[in-house]
Amino acid sequence: MITPGTVGQIGYGPASATDRARFARALKASGGLVVSKSVSTLTVSGRDVGGVAVYSTRKSLAKSPVFQDQYVVQLINAVTRSKSAPRFVKADGQVMALSTGGAAVAGWFEGNRVVLVYRQEKTPDLADLAFSVKSTSLSG
Repeated sequence: MITPGTVGQIGYGPASATDRARFARALKASGGLVVSKSVSTLTVSGRDVGGVAVYSTRKSLAKSPVFQDQYVVQLINAVTRSKSAPRFVKADGQVMALSTGGAAVAGWFEGNRVVLVYRQEKTPDLADLAFSVKSTSLSG
């Protein structure tokens, strides 16, 4: 259990080619279970810090917590190109996975949607950034 910190004003913009390329590997690793996707640039207080991808899955797939955990790990590892197992954290009743090797990526399920957050710099803290994204509304 962690207590998320604040990172600043979260904003979203049109995805750059770099943002789309970062998440392309996740789509390839999705096993055909994604029915729609949305990719956005992620900003904190106006500074580009990475990207956010929202993947909608078939509703029946997202029922099992074990499936959700394994699927999020699969997508995070595809983006990070790492074999290191992400660590799971919980705050405000929400469980999410945070990458431990390679690129900084967080992921979680919201209903039948999987959200991935990619942080391109060393800051802000990945967990704080992910929980800040979680607390803002995402279209997708």
